[in-house]
Amino acid sequence: MRIRVDEIPEAGRTLRLQWEDSHLAPYVPEDDPFELELARPIQVELEIRKLPDHVRILGAVKGRLGLSCHRCLSRFEWLLDEPVDVFLFPEEQAPREEETELEVEELDYEFFDGEVIEIDQLIAEQIFLALPFKVLCGEGCRGLCPRCGVNLNEEPCRCAAGDPQSPFAALLKIKERLPDVAGE
Repeated sequence: MRIRVDEIPEAGRTLRLQWEDSHLAPYVPEDDPFELELARPIQVELEIRKLPDHVRILGAVKGRLGLSCHRCLSRFEWLLDEPVDVFLFPEEQAPREEETELEVEELDYEFFDGEVIEIDQLIAEQIFLALPFKVLCGEGCRGLCPRCGVNLNEEPCRCAAGDPQSPFAALLKIKERLPDVAGE
């Protein structure tokens, strides 16, 4: 969805959208580490205000996402409830330097062509920014056994009782073969 800035009334414009998987799919990379899908349609409510030198978008993006846990690889639903507060400035107001250190309050600034706002892209960005760095199905997720691959949240490890060997066991064997030099 695209909105022309010159068509936004002085009082602002309110958008209420329902996003399906088909809306998100073009923005999800093929090698998506989250295996992101919509468990339910996402509800989007945005208020677009045109100000003299920028456009401000306020609102919320809410729904449920289907994700894969980074520890145990199980699928689970994750609650998305992300507030939106974005300032859009025309590209001619963008800093000209290649690298600029941003202040915390500048992290919600974006630049656009000054004429058309890409609403779908903005919504997709808000969804991706809401995702945690490490996605876990639960705080106490125990992950997978590194040897047999069993999900430790669902069943005990089958290899733990038979081979409790540490990765440092080889060093212990070498130490046992060294002569005792403590008495010298």
